[in-house]
Amino acid sequence: MPLALEVQAYCRSALPAVSRTFALGIELLREPLRDEIGVAYLICRILDTIEDTTTLPAEPRAALLRSWSRTFNEPHNWPMLAADVERMFADPALDGPDHELCRHTTTVLKALHSFRPGAREAMHVSIVEMAEGMAETVLRELRGEGLRLQDEEDLKRYCYYVAGTVGKLLCNEWALDRKSITPAVKARLDERAISFGLGLQVTNILKGVTDDIQRGVAYVPHKLFAAAGIDLSTLLQNPGDPRGREVEAGLAEMTLMWLDEALEYTLTVPASERDIRLFCALPLVFAVRTLARSLKTTDVFSENVLKITREEVRAIHAEVDANIANDAALRRIHQRERAEVIEQINAARAAVRRGA
Repeated sequence: MPLALEVQAYCRSALPAVSRTFALGIELLREPLRDEIGVAYLICRILDTIEDTTTLPAEPRAALLRSWSRTFNEPHNWPMLAADVERMFADPALDGPDHELCRHTTTVLKALHSFRPGAREAMHVSIVEMAEGMAETVLRELRGEGLRLQDEEDLKRYCYYVAGTVGKLLCNEWALDRKSITPAVKARLDERAISFGLGLQVTNILKGVTDDIQRGVAYVPHKLFAAAGIDLSTLLQNPGDPRGREVEAGLAEMTLMWLDEALEYTLTVPASERDIRLFCALPLVFAVRTLARSLKTTDVFSENVLKITREEVRAIHAEVDANIANDAALRRIHQRERAEVIEQINAARAAVRRGA
């Protein structure tokens, strides 16, 4: 059945409040993908907020995430699930757009259950995986372990649940809606879907390190800090320490490999599907630009420093839009942005060697 206008209006207005970057790409998608992907993203943000709100007790958060994986797609049970989420976040002291979104879970799930059955099925496995994986993360907190990632594999495992699953969901939606996404094309997309999600997620991690550590979470692998000879608490007290840029350089190198795969993912989408290509290409260029910016400053892990300006967003959008059907041009854009990251990685490591 068609999406009710008031439900559609809420979901569309909520998107830019919780993510300016992804809202931009989602708004470019043709219907029905615009609303289907938009609602899927809002569901992911609700799950992420349940996981991230460490001011609430861990046990009920883990239980709610597990309940979500079982019941969010069941016609008779989802209203009770939505009510449970809204009760958990009813306290107005939990402010901000993500908590406000949780207080509208009924509206978001009402939108989901108005979609064609194929769309709900395309989303189902990924959302279940995400909810279960996030529940495990909260259980680590409950056991007193906190979330402290040790190495690249630990980071990949965590990011798979929060973002790699989204890459798989997108592939399913593309294939459902577009005849050009043949089984052969979808198979090639599936090979790189997880990397697409990982690269974008690690870039988001870079922008939120300070806030994360304040709530007892450290997503940047301990191995990178050990290699640089510094710990996170020391770096946060002395953000100008050049060893912080060495940590950034290690994380940027790791992330670039996934973003290179994300480029191939984007170019696998047939050029005739301009809207899907734009959806993929824009956050990719934003991510590589953010990596370079993270290495240009000694004030590492500062979200204000790393945020791309509206002017940059408009310029990138115009350039990518003009070249979206041209594989060679998109590769040149990616290589230009990538070269800046490599230059900054080398500069950061030279600064550490100088002790400057």
